Amino acid sequence: MTVVRKQDKPEASWRPGKKGILHAAASVGGTTKLIVNESWNDFGVGAPTHVHPDGLEEIIMVLEGHAEFWINGEHSILEGGDLVIIPPFAHHGFKNISETETLHVLAVFSSPVAPAIFDHEPDKIVYIGGVEGDRIDSQRTVVPAPPS
Repeated sequence: MTVVRKQDKPEASWRPGKKGILHAAASVGGTTKLIVNESWNDFGVGAPTHVHPDGLEEIIMVLEGHAEFWINGEHSILEGGDLVIIPPFAHHGFKNISETETLHVLAVFSSPVAPAIFDHEPDKIVYIGGVEGDRIDSQRTVVPAPPS
């Protein structure tokens, strides 16, 4: 049995207004096939539009708060208890739409490392749970994107 204790995992701030804990991933252990990531997002903050170029699937569950999600241009509002299943190669993102609540989400990825290319930074690949490349924080690494 593998037990992951929240207090044993470092918290990281991915951007102003967003903090998270990587509970299981290649970089922090606990799994060989998944990522489990929990985050708290202030008003207007979430994940900018991005794609996972390796075709992994992602599920994001809203634990508390209200969020706007978008997948390939389609938008939807989710609240606590709702989840979204993000298909492979989809351009997607989300943000907290509540001025009075913190958006608390749990994301699960179908790989122990999740490469992401953000639309606003197409020249680099950020690896959630990454073990190779330049370390950004306790949860992510980055490498230059290959020329397209």
